[in-house]
Amino acid sequence: MSASLQRNAAASKSVYQTALVAASWCGLVGVVVSCIAWLWAPSLQSLLALQRMDAYKQATGYVLVGLLGFDLSLALIKRRLIGGRAQRTLQLAHRILGLTMLAMLVLHAGFAHAGFLHATFAVTMLVVVAGALLNLLPAHRLGSWGQWTTAIHIGAGCLLAALALMHLYFVYTYAG
Repeated sequence: MSASLQRNAAASKSVYQTALVAASWCGLVGVVVSCIAWLWAPSLQSLLALQRMDAYKQATGYVLVGLLGFDLSLALIKRRLIGGRAQRTLQLAHRILGLTMLAMLVLHAGFAHAGFLHATFAVTMLVVVAGALLNLLPAHRLGSWGQWTTAIHIGAGCLLAALALMHLYFVYTYAG
């Protein structure tokens, strides 16, 4: 490989690493803000008014399910790639979709949720924190905990998909 290609690869890797770190810190900040708001339960009248509208609830719910399905497919697709630019792009897309779902969950459910949505909220926070830790902590610091963190991230992501499907079932079965 020529020297200019090596420099470009190193530069793109540093841009990639910077983007992953930025997405991870955004995720952690989003989790902290969401948890504080969850405990504080602010009453944002404009958001509450939107959440009373059936069309809004359905639109944000379908967007969430679509994002979750696409994000899970990205996670599966990137495992089949050998490496390189395509895998880095899918990794960044996976992180950005995760951050978008965190924001969409707040827009969809607000902060006054109870019961089933508490579990969904907690699992979402677990997925984001585990994913952020994988990017922020060096592999040599994680040691065998890196494998556990990865397992928690993947397992909680699959649980989140199951909770989303259960929510859809409950809504269409018991909503009047």
